[in-house]
Amino acid sequence: MSGLRADAREKLGRWSKESFSTLWKTALVRLPRAVPLEALYLTNPDGPLPYKLLLPSRHAGKTVQVFVFLPPVTFPSQGSGSTEPTPNSFPVVMDYHGGGFYLGSCLEQAPFCSKLCRELNAIVIGVDYRMAPFDKFPAAIEDADDVVQSVLNPRWPGYDTLRQSIADFYRAEWFATIGSKEDRNKGKVPTPPTPTIHLDTTRIAFSGASSGGNIALNMGIDVDATMGMPSWPCPIPAEYPHPVPFLLLYPALDLRQLPGERHLNEQMALAKSKKEKKLDIDDHLAATYVSREMAGHPRASPGLVNTATALHKNARILLILTGLDTLWEQSEIWTKKVEAEGRGMHMKTMRYEDRKHGWTQIPEIALSNEERKTRLEVLDECVRFTDLTWKGKDPVEVMDRENGDQVAAQGDDALKIQDQQV
Repeated sequence: MSGLRADAREKLGRWSKESFSTLWKTALVRLPRAVPLEALYLTNPDGPLPYKLLLPSRHAGKTVQVFVFLPPVTFPSQGSGSTEPTPNSFPVVMDYHGGGFYLGSCLEQAPFCSKLCRELNAIVIGVDYRMAPFDKFPAAIEDADDVVQSVLNPRWPGYDTLRQSIADFYRAEWFATIGSKEDRNKGKVPTPPTPTIHLDTTRIAFSGASSGGNIALNMGIDVDATMGMPSWPCPIPAEYPHPVPFLLLYPALDLRQLPGERHLNEQMALAKSKKEKKLDIDDHLAATYVSREMAGHPRASPGLVNTATALHKNARILLILTGLDTLWEQSEIWTKKVEAEGRGMHMKTMRYEDRKHGWTQIPEIALSNEERKTRLEVLDECVRFTDLTWKGKDPVEVMDRENGDQVAAQGDDALKIQDQQV
């Protein structure tokens, strides 16, 4: 009880430091996070549905909440003596939701995560990282790093916690397949042994949309000491020998500009009037994540690092760009930068010039037929890119050879942005 009171006092102390304007705007944008997990029966009918887990944080007494998606398995028959379901070894994808570091939730990523889980037969971990305004940079990156450590580092406190939790979940599912519900409730059915489950850490991947793409890329870079912060090594060991897919959907790679300061192309709405800007929630809350002075730090703006030296040598990137997006300009600048730094052969870029930011994460019911078509295509290409990479093939070479620079469903040519200058 005293621990709960101390936690409440700590939260109240953080809230009291924020202005009333910040608090009400945060309350407004965080309303969707109140949607219960059961809502996924409607928005994610194909499943699987995730379960929640708290993993140890680097900060004593703190935890990182994650949403764990597990593939279906076939359990051993009773009396076989085996504890190994089929399959019992799984690759791992770590996913990060979008929302500018101040809104969003893992539930909006559930259809995407479930698809990766089903079609790659992978364990997918959605990281419910801390957000502004109450938890500022680099809190989100710390949480993401802690989860990677729980996957890869046997000395990390969360390493055993994660594996035991997954085994326990499968054990409960196994128990539910034995006998009748009535017999199980009456204790007439023996509890099965803990199944033997392996996380195949030779096959890992990272994915994220918007600010989540920022975090995903962060997990693949090494940062030297700078701007008053110590060096921060890549959580993937330098000697890790296997190719690692990074699925970056319209990522926010440079936070030096607030949302309202970014370039608007001619196909987008006109800039807001001064009166409208006074009520601008995005700029207000985005500024609470990282100070303008620290926005240029490589962990805040991973697009600024030299990919020739700082990006993990085995990173393989699928970059999805949307044209109706204030992030388009910085993304195009980054693609040229990656090419100039000699890592272009490790990145496949797919441009959807007539699509708006976030369309792949929007529920299908709110999309047009054409948007649904391209949304499905993107999800399929994410699965394909990851599968090729894990099979030891060159995903960029294969997709370039088969698709070139085009994608199958680009929409109306008349709406595309022509000759974009950056």
